[in-house]
Formats: sequence, C-alpha cells, structure tokens
Amino acid sequence: MLSQRNGQTRLKFYILAVLMPILLVSALFAIMGIVPFGAHNLLVSDLSTQYLQFLAELKRQLAHFSFSGYSFLMSIGDSLVPIYAYYLLSPLNVIILFFSTAKLPIAIDLIIWLKLIMCAVSMSAFLGQKYRQYDLMAIYGGLAYGLCGFVAMYFYDLMWLDALIWLPIMIYGLEKLFYEGKGGLYVFSLIVIIMTNFYMGYIICIFNVLYVAYLIKKDQPIKLTFSQSIDVNRKPLGWFLWYSLLSAMVSAVVLIPTALGMLATGKKDLLISNFLFRGTFGFSFPVNLGVGGNDFAGRLAHNPSFFTGTLFIIGTIVYFFSQRISKRDKQSAGILIGGIFVGMWFLPLNTIWHMFQQPAGFPFRMVFLFSFAIIMVVYEGYMQGMFSETKLLVRSGLGLGIAIAIGYLFAQIEQRKMTAYTFDIAQLSVHPIVLGFAIAFIIVTVIAMIGVGRHHRMSKIFLGIILMFELGLNFLIATDGAPLGNQQDFERTYTKSTKLIGAVEKRYRDDNGFYRFTVINEPFRHLFKVPYNGYNDSFLFRNHGISSYSSTLNANTHHVLGNLGFSTRNIRRIDMLGGTAITNYFFGLKYSYFIGDHGNNQLTVRKDAAGLGFMANNRIQNLNLKHDQAFTNLNQFTQAVSGDHNQYLVKPTIMTESRQVHRDFFEYRIQFRANTTGPHYLYIPGVRLYDVRFYVNGQRLSTLYSSLGTEMVPMGELQKGQTSTLTIHSASELPSLSNDLSGVDTAEFDKVISYSKQHKFKLKHQNKLNEHGSHFEGTVNVGRQAQTLVITIPFDKGWHVSVDGKPQPLKKVADGLTGVQLTPGFHRVAFNYHVKGLLFGATLSLIGLLCLSGTAVLRRHWSKV
Repeated sequence: MLSQRNGQTRLKFYILAVLMPILLVSALFAIMGIVPFGAHNLLVSDLSTQYLQFLAELKRQLAHFSFSGYSFLMSIGDSLVPIYAYYLLSPLNVIILFFSTAKLPIAIDLIIWLKLIMCAVSMSAFLGQKYRQYDLMAIYGGLAYGLCGFVAMYFYDLMWLDALIWLPIMIYGLEKLFYEGKGGLYVFSLIVIIMTNFYMGYIICIFNVLYVAYLIKKDQPIKLTFSQSIDVNRKPLGWFLWYSLLSAMVSAVVLIPTALGMLATGKKDLLISNFLFRGTFGFSFPVNLGVGGNDFAGRLAHNPSFFTGTLFIIGTIVYFFSQRISKRDKQSAGILIGGIFVGMWFLPLNTIWHMFQQPAGFPFRMVFLFSFAIIMVVYEGYMQGMFSETKLLVRSGLGLGIAIAIGYLFAQIEQRKMTAYTFDIAQLSVHPIVLGFAIAFIIVTVIAMIGVGRHHRMSKIFLGIILMFELGLNFLIATDGAPLGNQQDFERTYTKSTKLIGAVEKRYRDDNGFYRFTVINEPFRHLFKVPYNGYNDSFLFRNHGISSYSSTLNANTHHVLGNLGFSTRNIRRIDMLGGTAITNYFFGLKYSYFIGDHGNNQLTVRKDAAGLGFMANNRIQNLNLKHDQAFTNLNQFTQAVSGDHNQYLVKPTIMTESRQVHRDFFEYRIQFRANTTGPHYLYIPGVRLYDVRFYVNGQRLSTLYSSLGTEMVPMGELQKGQTSTLTIHSASELPSLSNDLSGVDTAEFDKVISYSKQHKFKLKHQNKLNEHGSHFEGTVNVGRQAQTLVITIPFDKGWHVSVDGKPQPLKKVADGLTGVQLTPGFHRVAFNYHVKGLLFGATLSLIGLLCLSGTAVLRRHWSKV
C-alpha cells in the first residue's frame, strides 16, 4: 500500500499521481478525437470567439517583442491591459510560440491537456503533504479535483484553470503560515493566482477567509467559544492579514491598471436585482451531485456543478455522521463546506462572490472550491477510519440516491427549455437514463468503499477504476453536443482567408489615411457549427474592424456604437453589422469584403470615409445619445458635426400596414413611400432579430440580418416617391413597426461630407498602428465652422494629447468618443497612451516587495533574539 512515509513510497506516489491523470485525460481526448488523437480541436464556446483571437495577438507580440498597451484591432480601439490580465497571463501560454497561427488550436488543446493534469497532480501532492500519508486515495482525490464538475463544464475557459492548479499549493502555504508562521509559500502562490487571473484571485481571497475560520474552529479548545478562539489566534490572524495585504500590493502592477480598465466597462454598474434576498437554485440541485448532471447545451445556465465523484460525495455525508470524526472537526468542516454552499445559494452573497456582478452565462464560478473542500475532508475522514462504518456507508449511499432521484423529479417538474441566448433560468434538461448511471455508480462505489474499510487491497484499486470511469463519463456527458472543430479544415480555411484579406490590405495599404475594414468571411464562419459572428477576427487577420466580444469591452464603445445602430446582444459585444451611410463615413468604414464559400468574393470600396478623425462643430461636445433611438441619434450626431438643424434622416410615408398570424410565424407587411432619395433602413429597437426573415419587394435580405441582436437592417437605395413593400416573418410577435423605418437624405449628407473632406485628420504612419497603437500623430486644417477634432476611438483618460508640441486637455465628445478643442489654422496633433494606474501600481508593487523583504529580515532577527 502507498501509506508509508519512506522516500521510495513517496516516489511511487508521485509517479502514479502524474501518470494516472495523464492516462485519464489522454483517454478522454482520444475518445473525443482531439488532435493528435483525432481530427478535432477544442474550438468551442469562448475558445472559438475570444481565446483563439487573443492568443493570436499575444503570439505576435511575444514573437516580435512588440508590446502595446492599446490596440486598434479591438473594435474601434481599446486598452489591451484588461485583456492581458483577464485572459492571457498564464505562464503556460508561452507554448503558443512553438506553433504557427494556423496550428494555434493545437497549442490551445495542449495547454488545456497540461492544465487538467496539473490540477490533479497539485491536489494529490497537497493531500499527501498535508496529512503525511501518500495513499492511493490522495491520488483519487487529485483525479476528482482535476476533473470535477466545474472543470468538466468550463475547461474551455482555460484562463480559470491556473487558479485551480495553484489553489492546493496556496492552501498548504496558508496552513504553514497559520501553524508555523512561515508565509513564503502562501504569498508566492497567492500572487501567482492573482496575477494569472485577477477574477479567480478575488474569488479565492474570499475563500481564504472561510478557510482561516475553518482552521480556527478546528483548533478551538473545548472550553473556549469561537470568538475567544479568534482572540487566542490573534497572532496568526495578524500575519494572515498582513501577508494577504502584501500579496495584493505586490500584484498591484497588474491589479491597479486592470481595475481602472474594468471600470471603463459596462460591468461597473451595480443592479439592485442582483442583491435580492432569494436563492439562486431550487430543489433540483441534487441532480448535480451525481454523474452527468449537465451537458454542453446547458453550460450557460445550470445548477451548481457539485459533482466531484460519487466516492467523495458519499464520503462527505459519511464524514458528518461518522462516530470516528470528532464534533469539532465536523463543525469546522461545516463552516467551510456550508459557507461555500450558502455563498452559492444566497443571491447577495453569490453576487458579491462574483465580484458584485451576476455572470452572463457560466454561473457558480466558485463551485470548484466546494470540490476542493469535500475532497480534503473526505481524505481526512478516510485516514481516521470512517470507511469501516459499513452501515453508515450503505445509509449514506441510499440517502444520496434518494436525493438525486428527488432532484430529477423536481427537474422534470421545473423543466424549461432555455430560449435562445437567455441566461436567467437554469436549463433543467435531464435524461432518466443518466439517473440510472448515477444510481449504478452509487451502488458499486458503496461496495468498493466497504471493501476499502475492511482493508481489502483490491477494493481500493477497484474503487479507483470506478472513479476514473465515472469522472470520464461525466466529462463526456458535459461535453456531449459540443460542436468540436476540424483542425485540418481550420488550417486550410485560415491560410486561404489570410491570403485573401492580406492581398486586399496590401492593395490599399498606401491609401492616404486610416480606414476600417469589415469582413464577412463565410468559409471561416462555416468552420463552426454554431452561429459565429467573427467578433474578434481582426486579431487573426490584422484588419481594423468595428466588432468586439470580451468581458472587458469599453462601455463607451458599446454605448456609442450600439446607440448608433450597430448590433449588440449585451455589454460584452458589438457587431460589425448595423452600419449606415452616416456611421460608415464618420467611423472610416471604407472597405467591406464579402468572402463567399465558392469564390464569389465581393469587395466594396466606398467613395468617401472620414478616416480616424474629423472636425466637428463644438455642439458635438454636448451630444447625448438616447437608448433605442438610433434614427434620432444618427440625425442629431450629423447635426452636431455640421452645426446645423437640417434633417438628415427622413421617415417614409406608411401607406398600408398589416399583421397576419400563421401557424409557425407572424407576418408583417408594410407598404411605404420614400420621402427622400438615399439608403433606407429598418431598426426595431429592443428586439433580437434571431430567426427573423426580411423581404423587400419580395426579395429576401441576407440571412446575416437574422442575427442575435438589434441592428440597423439596410433596405437598399430608394428614390424619393418610390413605393416599396417590406415583409417580415418572425417567430415572435413584434411591436409596431411604423416608426422603425427611415432614409438618409443623400443630397444633404453629401454637403456634410464635402466640408468634412477639407478638414480631415491626416494620420501619419498609419501602417504602424497595429504594432504601436499607443502612439500616433497627424495633421489637420481647422476652419471656423468646426473646431472640435473627433477621433473615433472610445474616450479614455489614458490618452494624452499635444497640439503643436503643447499639452492640450482631452474632451469626451459624442457621448463617448475622444475629442480635442482646436483653434482655426493648421495643427500637428500627437496622441500618446499611458496605461492608467501602471506607475501607481508598479510603485505599490515595489513597496510591497520591500515590505516583504523587510518582514522576512525582521522575523529572522526576532527569531534569534
């Protein structure tokens, strides 16, 4: 048995602790057919829409040693610091340097493979070291942790996995600090956790407080109350607070700039509804105590992924009823496990634990802490002999089976099919056959646990085989339905797309000025088996676009573009669709490239586009955009630029309007007469156009406009007096459409363009923006009518501007863009981006390091006195 303490046994333990997760994770990848075991890659969910693109940019910056705090490849421009801090700071990301961009999905697969194994090894090592028992059960604990329900559901959010790797190491360090006063390991590992992903660092810091309460209760003398025990432990508590503070200070070089960057996103707003006194899940939650409680379709909305292997779920029940476990140990474990459970269930605590926001998909992101805690206490109880209580094992297994069955019953009662992209309810789509598997695993696990309690050697091996099979099955069920990509198709399509887009960019590279370039890449979109919007593809193909999708999207970008008609589902997304003649001009959208599936490529080059900046009347400084009033906003935006009160958007005359209800859809028909000559648009505010079909004069518009958000839908160029018919087929009822049509008066707008062209901001060295987005300059000739320079990037106090070599204050214009007040005449304007809080954060980090060093020296001196 691996229960001895000699060096040879420890070596065998660590060999098995590494080998077993390698075999299990590799077997799972082979079953799923992941490269190199098959043709698939893991480009699913956020891996395909965020991580792939961000890692491609990181690879380019690492390879060229060219790091910029600001990028024009992210929507209309944004700081890269929050992207780095949230997505890219894992040390394992250096692996991408050894792969071409076309093979980047293979690098991502390898990184995930390594992280899953390292999670298991870390937990096994923690259990062995903490309890000084290098037993097979500790290895089983590592396997259960490395493939727990949280991992099975969220492993493709790979930036979170580093925290799971370091959590057991940090907790071991915390215990060394609490019991021995040695804080080095705790500080180092906590700094690593915070700096690799600040979000998980925040979640784990809350857990650390719970864990210290657990340690205090565990060592509480019988004659003392808990509050008295806290007083007795003032010294270790003081060191815990001090070293935690220093860890945060050392991490400040990342934390401070990231915090300031995140305050620029829509996530800074607090909603009262997130703090209501209610629970976050109901009586169906026991489903997730058994195998297969969630599948891929329910990844965005589900009950907590409690599953940690039947062995450890049953073991937790046994622990709290076993006569071999002391009352004090049960109380301390109750504080830890109960605290996590209540923190997940009670909405205000759940919101606080999620950094004062409710997740938009992927809920209960702290549930891995529950798995960690129960594995630890079950291993402790196992060593105290609780597996020898046969009757209790049977009763616990029976109780778990009943609880899971009740959970399935409530899930069937509450079962609601999640509507398209709605995250406010749990998706309770359960399958009775999975309940059968869960009950079967309970039976065989209890039998094996009884054998282990009676010291049957083969029973422990059998228990491990059961656990590995169960963890593997749960992982496969959790990924069932995942639209895995084909790696060869990806490489071929990416390479071809790069050549096509690169050829167009090369052709127009010497064009005078900076212009944005939207790409509808049908072959690339069809690589993915789910709707793919290409939000961040500008990072892959190096073109300045308009769209973006990340948890760090600038709120000003979202506010301005969304209210001017661009498609948006939530505060994390802005799409390239939704442009009008007005926004196309002012935001420099000169090129639109449609790449078809069969070589039917079409490049549209617009005659006029403002570039990166243009001069506007000073009224632009006081413009306020109104929610869901895109036509009004576009008209007022143009009026503010030109300084007049002309009507640039003219509503058509509605001649007839009808509504019919068919079996599967609502049909709306509007006949209207254009009152101006120019492009006409439809905008239905507050409605997702998912599965909506549009017809103009009987001809169906592109399916691109049956999208996931509200956007401006083009109906084509119409002549004044022309009569047209708009037909809409919608699966859901739509509000009145009579006010949702308007046309741009081309003749009036051309006058604005004519003046603007004489006073454009002429960018110098525009080809260097991709590599050096933090610095740019240009010249502009300012007239008397328009004296505010508008740069079409989101307002950000990190920008510093100088005019003719002299500092000039930055202004927020157009309700979210960057502006500079100028005087008439010719000016040279230079912009330099300073990462907000970087200097302050670096200073705090330096102070933290000095305090750490000083603390170490003083403690060493005190120990000698």
